[in-house]
Amino acid sequence: MSNAKIGGSLPQGDANGLGPIVRDLIDHPHRFHVLLAIVDCNKVSTNHDSGEVVPTARIRRVEVVLPEDLKSAEKLLRRALEKRAGLTVLPMDLEDEVSIAFNRVDPRTGEFLDDQKDDPGSA
Repeated sequence: MSNAKIGGSLPQGDANGLGPIVRDLIDHPHRFHVLLAIVDCNKVSTNHDSGEVVPTARIRRVEVVLPEDLKSAEKLLRRALEKRAGLTVLPMDLEDEVSIAFNRVDPRTGEFLDDQKDDPGSA
């Protein structure tokens, strides 16, 4: 598998959605921000000595993930990482059901956190 590079410039105009965080990038340069990006490849370099072929990704559009969407973005990032690492990735709907079930249980005690425990139709 070959390495990849990313081009050094961002898209111009409306495709560059970093505007909302520019001030925060200046004031807090080490703070993380979550972005969604669409990329393509604008060039491919070949090292004729080693045979390594390296694509350079070009950012076509970039947007800042909204604070209320961070949990969903984290899930998507984690799922992609698990897939790339060769780990088992559950179907999204099953993963959501498992998360809902465990969000209703105190992990320290095993006790239900809401009144759902008395409803035999809920699990």
